[in-house]
Amino acid sequence: MIKINNLNVYYQNDIALSNISTTLDDGDLVAIVGPNGAGKSTLLKSIMQQITIKSGSIDLGDLSLKHIAYLPQSSQIDHTFPITVTEFVSAGAWQRTRFWRAFSRQEQRLLQQALAKVNLVDMAERQISQLSGGQFQRMLFARMLLQDAKILLLDEPFSAIDAQTTALLMTVINECQQQGKTIIAVIHDLALVQRYFPSTLLVATELIASGKTKDVLTQVNLVNAGYQHFSHCAIHNVFSNELNNLSNKPLNIPAKNDIINIEKQTS
Repeated sequence: MIKINNLNVYYQNDIALSNISTTLDDGDLVAIVGPNGAGKSTLLKSIMQQITIKSGSIDLGDLSLKHIAYLPQSSQIDHTFPITVTEFVSAGAWQRTRFWRAFSRQEQRLLQQALAKVNLVDMAERQISQLSGGQFQRMLFARMLLQDAKILLLDEPFSAIDAQTTALLMTVINECQQQGKTIIAVIHDLALVQRYFPSTLLVATELIASGKTKDVLTQVNLVNAGYQHFSHCAIHNVFSNELNNLSNKPLNIPAKNDIINIEKQTS
């Protein structure tokens, strides 16, 4: 269980998160949504202690940072670093093996399983610079799977990938949840959130709403979060494809386009 109490985070003199309080239960599958600059990624980095919080607290209960796997945005990683897919994914096992130890047969088996789950076995010895955007994202998931953490934090895991890759990675996420893992993901595509994520946090510096996705993604809440440009239009429902009145239906917003020292410094 993750308990966040009155969390306040600043970037220099600008407030990034204000009085965020929420509880995430073990085994939850939660989407974090909100406009650009709303503090979504900041919330994940606060949990990871990559950002110093101004006030408030984040309680992981009996868990610690070693029980968390963090999947950063692909753009934060140097795609030109001279390393193979196998070498990159192997870093997910660092807490069990350390870098100076050879992989045991068990670790080799787990590595192959992680690559197989994301369909990258045939690309295991390829340089990461040779991967497409979708292949690179699948590689990040494989590293996360090999880490085998209890809490998974995903920062825009479906950015700039095709529908087939998204479906594959959602299958991986659902399997992780079935194993009892807690998954928290920053997502831009609200139609995707409606379809796959039972719980949602709507953030716009403050916590606008939290709870069941169908109760969070309402017109009132989205307008309060800063999606005013959707308040006077009608769009298709993601399930029925029928034109619906926004006052009664959730909105579908179109999608927008560590351990290895190859991740770029972010501001």
